[in-house]
Amino acid sequence: MKKIFFFIPAILLTAYYSGLAFGAGAAAVQPILWMGLVLLWGGGLLLSRGFIWGAFCGALPGLMLIYQSTQENTQPFCFDLPLGLALLLFYMFCVCALYQRT
Repeated sequence: MKKIFFFIPAILLTAYYSGLAFGAGAAAVQPILWMGLVLLWGGGLLLSRGFIWGAFCGALPGLMLIYQSTQENTQPFCFDLPLGLALLLFYMFCVCALYQRT
């Protein structure tokens, strides 16, 4: 498995939130999301080095997104729940792949 594979969520979400910050202003992105991006990059780095427990760093933003989807939401469609579940499934797959490789 290529090591860049572990960084896919971090790359995609960094590009999305950076575009949102430049387009709508830096105040449009909450600071907790930037901490989530740091955790995604840290999880990708640890997984690429072969540490299985690095997936916990990547799963924390997924759990945070799922929690945010349970709060009151005024949007017509909530993207938090599907995105959080996708992150959890991705990092579960990464753990299984690393465990089989070692």
